[in-house]
This record gives sequence, C-alpha cells and structure tokens, in this order.
Amino acid sequence: MFAAFREIAPNRLREQVGLAFEDFAPGQVFHHRPGITITQQDNISESLATLNQAMIHYDDHYAAQTEFKHPLVVSSLTLQRAVGMAWKTFGRRKRIVRFHSIRMTAPVFGGDTLYARSRVGAVADVEDDADCGQISVATSLANADGVDVAVIAYDQLIYRRDCGPFAALGY
Repeated sequence: MFAAFREIAPNRLREQVGLAFEDFAPGQVFHHRPGITITQQDNISESLATLNQAMIHYDDHYAAQTEFKHPLVVSSLTLQRAVGMAWKTFGRRKRIVRFHSIRMTAPVFGGDTLYARSRVGAVADVEDDADCGQISVATSLANADGVDVAVIAYDQLIYRRDCGPFAALGY
C-alpha cells in the first residue's frame, strides 16, 4: 500500500526503512535526497572532536594564504556524510565489511551543499551468513555545481527479506 510501510496486521502498519538484499541489482543508481549543507561550525566541531589540529580547517587567516583561500572541511566529516546520506536506501545494512577505496576528489568548504548517489556494482550471496547478502557500492558526493568531491567504494552486508533483527516484527 505505502512504499515506506509494511502491513503487519489489519489496519496496522510499521515503518520500513531500507531495501532488502533481493531488491538490489548490479548497475542500479540511487540518488539520496535531501542534500546536506555543511556549515563551518560543523567543520570546527569535527576538527575539535577528532583532535585534528591542521589550521587549514578552522583558521580563516591561515587558509587565505593557501591555494584554497578558505578553510577546508575535514575529510572525516565529508565521508561520514557520504555513508549517512545513504541510510534510507541501505537501512537494512548489517554492517560495512570493507572499504576498497576512499578518494577525496575536490575541496569542500563550509557552506557547500552536498548530494549523494550510490551505484551498485556487484551483488553476491554470503556463504557464512544466510540472513544476508553482500553488495558492492560506490557512493559519490557532489557539490551543488555537480562536481564530485568524494567517492568511496565499499562492500556491505544487507539483510534478506524477512531476515534480521526486525524479522519477528514484520520487517
């Protein structure tokens, strides 16, 4: 009836986030919305939380002397957003198995709005986990001008339909 809900009893629906393993196929592209605008305060908070002392992230005067002219957003914040923005699509994820590559391809500045898209590369059964299948994904982040700023390639385990911790609840 509703794409984001599953009927678990007459007139009783439960919100369902994420696709089951069986819903994925090689070549699919998912555009994750909405975009997220990164603020300089987000950047400063991440710098301090991770003890990143590189002045390029929070010192305007210092950054003005560099080729970038503005403070750069900390790469860990950019990568967190890449994974986090895809959560609705991959909401049935058990875990990320491995990262194959992490590439920062253009600078990100406070005030930039980022958009995420993911391409499914491969789909495979998992021998030692009957509840899950493995999908290989490349998630890209682009700024509002359409320039890719980061690309991460990773494998993740996704629960099969009617499997996982919420199966008894009708997920």
